[in-house]
Amino acid sequence: MKITKLVSQRRDPNRVNMYIDEKFFCGLSLDNVARFGIYVGKDLSDEDLENILFEELKSRFFQRAMNYISRSIKTEFQITRYLKNLSFKKKGEWYTDISNENLESIIELTVKKLKEYGYIDDEEFAQQFIQSRIKNKPRGKLILQSELMSKGVELNLAREKVEELVEDEYDMLRRIYLKKYGNEKMNLSDNKKIDFLRRKGFNWDLINQFINNEFTN
Repeated sequence: MKITKLVSQRRDPNRVNMYIDEKFFCGLSLDNVARFGIYVGKDLSDEDLENILFEELKSRFFQRAMNYISRSIKTEFQITRYLKNLSFKKKGEWYTDISNENLESIIELTVKKLKEYGYIDDEEFAQQFIQSRIKNKPRGKLILQSELMSKGVELNLAREKVEELVEDEYDMLRRIYLKKYGNEKMNLSDNKKIDFLRRKGFNWDLINQFINNEFTN
């Protein structure tokens, strides 16, 4: 197989599209053009092409992951999902085809590198998430734990951080109630208000305690 054309990309002059036997194969950075000695007319084996694409996508995925993280801290699960979606989205633009094995390997290596650099830390994510919720959108422990798990935080870690950081769940319930209902009274048959508090993640025992403390004296 032969490199038949190298075309500068319009949006990025530091990248070229490489054509093999007149068909688009992948985009390449100029760094990789130099690294692999790419030039029109060069013959490449299947293994050569596989190595070139692997290294190119590894570099591109890492850069995209860094951009993704720069907006806000993410979990390992979120980053992995983002990279998998990116691989489908960019097929045909960044490359024509790649084996599932190589693609999974690239994603694993990217995540591993981000961990080594300290850019992925699910425990730190959980801590920041809970602290933000407590300050801006208070929720009960059950909802906080569920939200963390939906973002890929492991169950035991989610439970541990919620128990550690939510020091006064009763106060959180009270704040939410006052924000929603002000000085309105509440009793044990007030299903609408009880359901509202349960949706915010508070269990029945805590709601019952709140009603008895605040409205029955």
